[in-house]
Amino acid sequence: MIKISQRGRFCAVCGTKTGPFLNNLCETCYKKEHPLDIEIIKQVNVEICPLCGNLKIQGTSISTWNKEEGLEPIVREVVRRTIIEKIQTELFYDCEFEDNIEEDKIMNYGVKAFEIRTNVTATPFEEFSDFEKEFTTRIKLIRASCNECSKYKSGYFEGILQIRADNRKLGELELERLESHIDQIMKKYEESKMMYILDYEADKDGITCKTSTKYLAETMAREIKSITAGKLTVAYELKTKSRDGTDLYQNTYLVRLPQYTSGDILEFEGIFWVVKNITEAKIRLESLENREMKNFDRKRIKDRGLKKSDSVVSREYMFVSSDGVNATIMALDNYENYDDVLKRLPLNKEIGENIKGFIYEEKNYYLE
Repeated sequence: MIKISQRGRFCAVCGTKTGPFLNNLCETCYKKEHPLDIEIIKQVNVEICPLCGNLKIQGTSISTWNKEEGLEPIVREVVRRTIIEKIQTELFYDCEFEDNIEEDKIMNYGVKAFEIRTNVTATPFEEFSDFEKEFTTRIKLIRASCNECSKYKSGYFEGILQIRADNRKLGELELERLESHIDQIMKKYEESKMMYILDYEADKDGITCKTSTKYLAETMAREIKSITAGKLTVAYELKTKSRDGTDLYQNTYLVRLPQYTSGDILEFEGIFWVVKNITEAKIRLESLENREMKNFDRKRIKDRGLKKSDSVVSREYMFVSSDGVNATIMALDNYENYDDVLKRLPLNKEIGENIKGFIYEEKNYYLE
């Protein structure tokens, strides 16, 4: 607070000789010449989304408030803040508010508006009395879907995610793993209203869904590509133009899964193998003749390997006995015992354990 100077013997405007004076002005004339700069807000519009409870006040979305606290405190706080922002002065001032906002009436369709009375006081100099200004603002409630909920209701989407396998159907376990991974990705965006999936379809032919944003579709596509060693391609389709004339595209992200997947049985160079792992460049195979692990170039296997998973007949066995080189095996479908080479069995199998495998052209093979 500034102390008034006693310089001057009369007011330069009204001529009074009754002080104190500031810049040759008495208190009355000084206040007329330097009024509080306050933009009086006659009405504040509060939009409430009936679907998600999101607020928009004077066109500004309030998306960070804790909905568990109720609407009354947030409406009151933001309306007061809106009023205060219109007070332009370097003086110290104080605001007092009085309103008739009631929580149980905010979402009552019979109550359309509330009022808030604002009283502003500011003390310019210690010898002058306070500036005072009082006004009433109407708070109008409008129930309208927010932009995000409107987009969701209208089926708005920007991206498409497609997952397909190269020249094959998806296996049940493979499909379950993919769907589980998509669920895990979506859990990261549970709090984000603009991250959602529409028209989700999943079967042995693949997975297809629409996504709210290109970012979501691309994120899922890249993560799935990473865990499956698939190939990602993107197609762009011009859909419309924005109001400012910008081209708006719809992107389709296609993940093409490898021809083979973990657990597949294939014949390569006259030997049966089981697929253990696939990377972008290599495929890791386990020989069903001696359990040897080898890495091969994916293109080489794609060109020369023959998938046999659909041609074999599943079978279960029991490891009966062994002399350290050979093993006695019992087929559990007919309880027939026969001898085989021990090194063809899965590693670390103990006598008495069951072994899953298959038979192909009257020859037995052991998987696990």
